[in-house]
Amino acid sequence: MTGYGRMNLAGMLLLPVAASVAALIVFGTRSDTLLTVFALNLVPMLVSGLVSWLLLRGAIRAGKGQGIALWPTIIPAALGAVWYLWRAFVPDPVAPGAEYIAGPQYLLMAVVLLSVVAWIGCRIARAR
Repeated sequence: MTGYGRMNLAGMLLLPVAASVAALIVFGTRSDTLLTVFALNLVPMLVSGLVSWLLLRGAIRAGKGQGIALWPTIIPAALGAVWYLWRAFVPDPVAPGAEYIAGPQYLLMAVVLLSVVAWIGCRIARAR
C-alpha cells in the first residue's frame, strides 16, 4: 500500500472516530448512540474512500494527480471532524445533537461535489 492509500484509509476513519468522540462528550457513554453516530458517518466516508481509491489508481498509473485524488476523502473528513468537535464544546442551544443526524447528509453532498471536482482536476493534471 502506498502512502496515499494510507492517507485515504486514515481520512476514512478520521471522521467517524471524531464524530464518536464528540458524541461521547455530548451524550456520555451510551454505546447505542456512539455506534449509530459512527455508522452514520462511516457511510459518506466509504463513498469518498471508494472514489479516492479509483482516482488514485489512475493517478498512480499516470504519475500525476495523487494529491488531488485524495480530496474527496481528506477535505470532508477534516472539515467534518472540526465541525463535530467544535459543536461538542459549543452546542446549539435550540437542538443540541441535531448535527449528528444532519451532518452525514451534508457530508455526502460534499463528497459527491468534491468527487466531480477531483475527477476533473485529475484529468487536467494527467493531461499536462
